[in-house]
Amino acid sequence: MKLWLLKSAGTLEDEERILEDSVVTIGWAELPDLSGKNEEQVKKLILGVYPSVRGELSETWAGEIYSFITKIEKGDLLAVPFKTRNEALIGKVTGDYEYRQITSFIRHIRKVRWLKTISKGELEDEYDVDLNSPETILPIKADLQKLLALLETKSLEVIMGELSFALEDLELTKEKMLELVYSLAETNEITEVRKIAAEMENVLRKK
Repeated sequence: MKLWLLKSAGTLEDEERILEDSVVTIGWAELPDLSGKNEEQVKKLILGVYPSVRGELSETWAGEIYSFITKIEKGDLLAVPFKTRNEALIGKVTGDYEYRQITSFIRHIRKVRWLKTISKGELEDEYDVDLNSPETILPIKADLQKLLALLETKSLEVIMGELSFALEDLELTKEKMLELVYSLAETNEITEVRKIAAEMENVLRKK
């Protein structure tokens, strides 16, 4: 489980819709469906829409978009600062990348379960985050103790939510392990067997 900062600009209406629809977006509504695209293909799409953008900037943008599509995993946490108020949403990613138009701005999405809101000041002070930095998306360094502290509350409702959170994480691990077991059963190649075994070990270590 990782914690990511995602700065997604938008209007008040867009912020209300991500809350209502339990989704998060990285913006870039001008780009088409990015499903299955690698980082280089994303970069080509950016250059097609913004031909004047070249060099390091296009690579940076492509890297950020690609992180949103693939590097953020189900079960990870997101900190999403509001543009229109002095708060940040904290949510857990529950779905893979989707291309679905919700508003003219919200098209590239990930499903989330919103957990709570904190002040932007708390986010910056406790997690050493600079909300004025140019990056749109980046991992936040936080140990497990800090992640638990971020979610700490005495509310019974939230405690039940955290239990559900843990069960969902276990279910995700179970699904991943079953996929690997099926892959293992379908191959006789020793190199592929070793690769799958290493991936299984990696999944278990993350838990």
